[in-house]
Amino acid sequence: MDNLTASEIIDRLGGTTEVARICQIKPPSVSEWRSTGIPQARRQFLELLRPDAFGSAVQAQDGVVEARALVDSRMSKRALRARLGLGSDAHLAKVLGLPVEQVSGWADEDMVPALPQVMKLLGHTDQQEPAAPRNDDPDADRIGAVDTA
Repeated sequence: MDNLTASEIIDRLGGTTEVARICQIKPPSVSEWRSTGIPQARRQFLELLRPDAFGSAVQAQDGVVEARALVDSRMSKRALRARLGLGSDAHLAKVLGLPVEQVSGWADEDMVPALPQVMKLLGHTDQQEPAAPRNDDPDADRIGAVDTA
């Protein structure tokens, strides 16, 4: 169970079309991976996203815990790319599902912004709901509909 083939992993992830949708590429590219193997950066991305498809649940949880320990929300963009094994802003943008221009706009040495995609990748799922807008009008609950002729 430890040495799964690329085909077995792709099947566990839902098949060629589903993996292509997840990676935002065309299905023929994923079909090619069945014979050539899944590229390392894509494999790491898929492993973070769906650890259950790569082995037993215990091993998968250990991998997620280990990855989350490596990735800290206070790290710089350069450190995040290095930890994930990504070579460019384009790769990081693809993993985060953000436009390349947005990721390129972040300074390499600044902290990674706390966007929902970044926080999900970092394993912070306890996001708070946005607060409801405060109504400063004291008569807001007493105003009713007005019928006009």
